[in-house]
Amino acid sequence: MDNASNEDAWLGIGHYLQITWKHKRLVLIFAALVIAATVVFTRQQPRIYEAVTQLVIDQSAPQYLPGASGQEVVALGTQNTWNVREYFETQYRILKSRMVGTMVVERTGLAHDLDFLGIHRIEDPAERARVLERVDPVQILIGRLTIEPVEDSNIVLVKVRDENPERAARLADAVCSAYGDANLDRKISFTGEAAKWLSQQVQEGKKELEAAEDALLRFKQANSIMTASLGDKQNQLGLREQDADRQLREARVESARLLAVLEQVRKLDPLQLQTSVEEVLTNSLVQRLKEQIVALQNERSDLLKRYLESHPDVRTADEKIARLEANLKQEVKGIQQSLERKYQAAQSTEQKLAAETAGIERDMKGLTNVELEYKRLEAAVESKRELQVQLALRLKEAQLQAEARANNVRILDRALVPDRPVSPRLAFNLTVAIVLALFGGLGLALLVESLDSSVKSQDQLEKELGLTFLGMVPMIKPGRVKKPNKFGIVEPVDPDRYVLDNPHSTAAECVRTVRTNLLFMSPGRPLRKLLVTSPGPREGKTSTCVNVSASMAMSGTKVLLIDTDLRRPRIHKVFDLANDRGLSNLVLEPEKPLDQVVQATPISNLDILCSGPIPPNPAELLHSPSFTRIMERLLERYDRVILDSPPVCVVTDALILGTQCDGAILVVRAGATGREMVKKARRLLADVKINILGALLNNVDVSRRYYGQYYHQYYRQHGGYYAEEPPAAEPNKPA
Repeated sequence: MDNASNEDAWLGIGHYLQITWKHKRLVLIFAALVIAATVVFTRQQPRIYEAVTQLVIDQSAPQYLPGASGQEVVALGTQNTWNVREYFETQYRILKSRMVGTMVVERTGLAHDLDFLGIHRIEDPAERARVLERVDPVQILIGRLTIEPVEDSNIVLVKVRDENPERAARLADAVCSAYGDANLDRKISFTGEAAKWLSQQVQEGKKELEAAEDALLRFKQANSIMTASLGDKQNQLGLREQDADRQLREARVESARLLAVLEQVRKLDPLQLQTSVEEVLTNSLVQRLKEQIVALQNERSDLLKRYLESHPDVRTADEKIARLEANLKQEVKGIQQSLERKYQAAQSTEQKLAAETAGIERDMKGLTNVELEYKRLEAAVESKRELQVQLALRLKEAQLQAEARANNVRILDRALVPDRPVSPRLAFNLTVAIVLALFGGLGLALLVESLDSSVKSQDQLEKELGLTFLGMVPMIKPGRVKKPNKFGIVEPVDPDRYVLDNPHSTAAECVRTVRTNLLFMSPGRPLRKLLVTSPGPREGKTSTCVNVSASMAMSGTKVLLIDTDLRRPRIHKVFDLANDRGLSNLVLEPEKPLDQVVQATPISNLDILCSGPIPPNPAELLHSPSFTRIMERLLERYDRVILDSPPVCVVTDALILGTQCDGAILVVRAGATGREMVKKARRLLADVKINILGALLNNVDVSRRYYGQYYHQYYRQHGGYYAEEPPAAEPNKPA
């Protein structure tokens, strides 16, 4: 399987090589023209020099004034790593932008450099002025500019091509300088715009801060929180509330105690009051009076031990005791009144403290209600104050950054003046031209071959033209010197007699193959009358008739070859016979003995009936009843009768002869006969109901693999190794 595939591949390559070799002159002429045109074109091109400047594009510029975020107000480069590729691609586009190009043109005066603009050769001032108005120096510069990044680095090669090497170097440096200045100008411009915007924001922020502070002040004035903040006032009120609440609780306890004591005093008599009420017991005067009363009572008791109750001393003691008890009662009454006053005072204090506590609670609730608004106003003031500080700081940074010259673009190496041109490259152009010439020549050969409408292969005969393929006869080049014969005489090759002279050759075997195909084509009905014709002249039908007739005769069949081409007969020349008698004589005298017109050949079983004298009306002779009777007489004597007729597409003789034959063989010259001619011949034969046996492909160059794998394999296996075929009986040979 692999061998077959390899062989098919080689056959395909050989096919294209054969086509190229077939049209080698065309290919060589095309290649010569392409190479010559390339050389002329290359030498006519101006010399172009290329200057290279190495530029470094950092991802960020030096940060002299980092802000709170660690970034410049307007940063050059990219601070991220995920968009590095997009950043550098953008910078490459900027390098080739019209903005940078315009800066270079203005700085170097390219708009007035006639040599750079390519109009220095125009002599007419008016025409030069018109061209100068239309030309675009920026676009010309961009067209000569190439940006080539160095892999795995931040270095960019800026290349400029120009006919002037000094100008190329100057422009390469100018492009890099303009790009760096444009980059820095962009930073300064943006920084200035940022500073202007920040200044406006600072002024507006200042106004907003003042408005917020005024709103907070008015709110504090309205809510009486001027001396302290809202929190301080809330703390003070909280302390006051705690103290007032404590005092109120104490007052309520004291009032309750005094009320209890007062009620107790009101319920008890003075004597009980003297012994159970604490205010009485703790009163020093009451205690002295009680002590005096006790002392007088003790003294009276002693007097009663000595005297009676009526005794003056006893009475005096009783009077003293009565006076002391009266004083004691009076003092206790004063204590009761004092308790009444204290209770009333405690109630009054309790009411005042309750009112004060309620007022403090009302103040606390009022502060709670204004707390949200106060905090909102206070937060607004703080946020605006903080924003104002940040804006002022950023404004100062922007103003300082606008004065800085930090840039992320710098020239690493300036361009050197080139000493060798980069274009035109003759060697490279010649290499490309040779490649184009080879492929273009092959394509041209294939195009010419595709436009060739001639029949070249068996497939075309069978698939495109619908004809049975009978075989093919290889090309036999006339004039080719062969080996000396047995007499030592070197004779030139005669294509018409090649099979006769070389019965063991490849061509002879091909003819025998055609003969075999014809013999076995109709085994039930033998083909005794065969017509050999061709679409046009010089297709090789006469050679085919001679070779096929000789092959059949060599196999033991008695064959008569008739030259029915009464216009341009050739068979007598092949066998070197006289054409003074033949078919035309026999048609005029049908009863004439055959031996007087039929001529023998050196080949056994093969006779020739020449055309005879050329008549003025060949078609009428062939269409006469005499010709039909002649054919019947000939079939009584010969096994096969082969008619060499004129071309079918030229005259009608072949159509007349074909109606009287068992079948017709169409001879097609490989690479010469057009497909349309074959179609026309097939249609003409079919229209008169002639049995077309098939087509024979003549003059095939079997040394080429162009004609298919079958031919190549067949001749590779059998070519040059054929033994002379012994006579063999033919199928259905008439007795």
